[in-house]
Amino acid sequence: MRIRQGPSALIAAFLSAFGMSVSDADSAQGIRPTGFTQQQLDHSLVDFYKQWRSVYLVQGCGSGRYYVGVTADGKSVGGGTAKSTITVSEAHGYGMLISVLMADFDPHARAVFDGMVQYFHDHPAKSGAGLMAWNQTKGCGNARDVAGDTSATDGDLDIAYALLLADKKWGSDGSVDYRKEALKVIAAIGKHEIDAPGRFVRIGDWVDDGDDGRYAPVTRSSDFMVSHFKTFADVTGDRTWYGARDETYSIINRVRGKYSPQTSLMPDFIVGLPSKPRPAGANFLEGPNDGAYSWNAARYPWRIAVDYLLNDDQRALAALKPLNSWIKRTTDGDPAKIADTYKLNGSPAAKSDRDAVVFVSMFAVSASIEATNQSWLDALWADMTRRTVKNEDYYGNTLKLLAMITIGGHWTQP
Repeated sequence: MRIRQGPSALIAAFLSAFGMSVSDADSAQGIRPTGFTQQQLDHSLVDFYKQWRSVYLVQGCGSGRYYVGVTADGKSVGGGTAKSTITVSEAHGYGMLISVLMADFDPHARAVFDGMVQYFHDHPAKSGAGLMAWNQTKGCGNARDVAGDTSATDGDLDIAYALLLADKKWGSDGSVDYRKEALKVIAAIGKHEIDAPGRFVRIGDWVDDGDDGRYAPVTRSSDFMVSHFKTFADVTGDRTWYGARDETYSIINRVRGKYSPQTSLMPDFIVGLPSKPRPAGANFLEGPNDGAYSWNAARYPWRIAVDYLLNDDQRALAALKPLNSWIKRTTDGDPAKIADTYKLNGSPAAKSDRDAVVFVSMFAVSASIEATNQSWLDALWADMTRRTVKNEDYYGNTLKLLAMITIGGHWTQP
């Protein structure tokens, strides 16, 4: 079964007349929070989307351009960004995904999406057209003090996938040839961000130059977009992408088996590739928790769960089933006890806070893969949806929205 976009009100009314529910006709692999109709889930999603859009979707940096303002809420953003940051390519990828996935609910979605494509064109990475410069600052230029004209792989992967979704949604005979654009991005990712001999996902186009190649044999678990890789292979006919998908699952299994056999947690960064994958040491790239399950790896359960929900890949189920069991057990089923950083053995890191919506929402997507997690999903859903945009920052609000899209059954594939 596949997750598909929700039916229109007309279809819903038709089904109701025959005593059927939305879930009867359009059930996807995975579960939904109990106690809600599809219409109620959609209402909650649209309400939060409107809140998110009103704060973070910015029209600027040129006529008709749009970008996701990561500091538009007045809160700082980390991740090694420049002090005057307005956006990053990660956020741009999220924004493009959100725009096309919410198009059934927003009549302005295509205009916004096209404006985001224009902004993407305005900020190519230094390696060439097809990848996006990862960090822009006030004045709309690329950040200079943090090599803002290099790429970050996660943003590029989501941009390519969003362009394919746009081609499916709107076709490519308008002002933007979405399919052509997607193929250009996919080719650039393959050239600059996939390790050719090892087939693993690299963290950007800059790694061969950074500290004499120290960052070249490295991957980031938040970039494990295995369902994207399958789609790229299917669309292009390039089997290299199947290889990248297989290698990603191999890395997951090797790290789990040796470093997190009781938890199945992934670290933020994995070094020693391709032959000896292991967690990065402290302060390898971003901070003391580079080898822990922290703010990067938090996205890992979502990325892997999507491959099971869309493609029924049993490797995804095998990776997430023990992770779901562990997090339920260690929190006694209470989302408020989820720490924001864990050592791979399951111990919370020193000074960890609790109940961050980033971690709650990503574990909620992971929980949605199996009916045995129903009460846990219900608790996670209640915890994440009680918060307003004002409660959180760009990162938390955006990942929460992406989780709601996925859990509500609106994540799809080209």
